[in-house]
Amino acid sequence: MPNKHSKAQHMPQRTCAICKSKKDLDELYAFIIMPEGIIIDPKRRLQRRRHYICKNINCLSNLEDWEKRYFKKHFGIKKDWSELDLQSKNSVQGVNNGQ
Repeated sequence: MPNKHSKAQHMPQRTCAICKSKKDLDELYAFIIMPEGIIIDPKRRLQRRRHYICKNINCLSNLEDWEKRYFKKHFGIKKDWSELDLQSKNSVQGVNNGQ
């Protein structure tokens, strides 16, 4: 009988910021919010507050809208999104292409 208090079989779960579904940590991309925009952190080494997103294409495509709501809610900022949209799209495309 295995020890029920053992953490050997434990897999941490996190919630997707877009669709709010709970998944194992290895099934999600980690990203952080910087004033310049979203930065994908594939190795999870940056020391900031991490958010997580599914590898689902619907969640990745809605990341830009989520970013706008996040900045407005937490910082009260309405930015000029034209330059940041390009950065967000490039980072999402890089994730989709496996870069």
